[in-house]
Amino acid sequence: MTLNLRSDRLVIRDWDEADVEAALEIYGSADVAQWLSPAIDRVDDLPAMKQVLTAWIEAQPNFVIPAGRWAVARQDTGEVVGGMLIRLLPPYEEDLEIGWQFKPSAWGYGYATEASRTLLTWAFGDGSVDEIFAVARPHNKRAIATAGRLGMEWVGETDKYYDLNLQVYRLRAADFKKKS
Repeated sequence: MTLNLRSDRLVIRDWDEADVEAALEIYGSADVAQWLSPAIDRVDDLPAMKQVLTAWIEAQPNFVIPAGRWAVARQDTGEVVGGMLIRLLPPYEEDLEIGWQFKPSAWGYGYATEASRTLLTWAFGDGSVDEIFAVARPHNKRAIATAGRLGMEWVGETDKYYDLNLQVYRLRAADFKKKS
């Protein structure tokens, strides 16, 4: 399934190989990479980013909806400013995680919250998803603030995901729909 969701300012769409330079601005940034979970090294160069992006593009058709990875672009310019994902949390059986990664020059504009609300509306839309989680490293103030703006409830702290100490937030579909 090809995804193309629109919010007031943004488009959430499938990644394309032409997005490699924009993706490197996101995942090649030390300011972004330090917060990723699972912990991965910063992508160092265009060939490495192309390899990662190609793997994401090839994996996309195999995800069970609403899981996937998408690019977030500004509607007015087409500039890719971030990436979004919905995936299963370990042990990869039922709990879905939403995640957002934006290049540092796009921070502070509300893009993560806007894109996340749009993606959550779609994910909760058919009634098959009851809740979605977000995980953040304890000092990742931006991610924690975004979870709060989305109306996510703090569940606690755990080290059971990705072998990292993480804050866990949950949003139930019924609560999201009441606030939307």
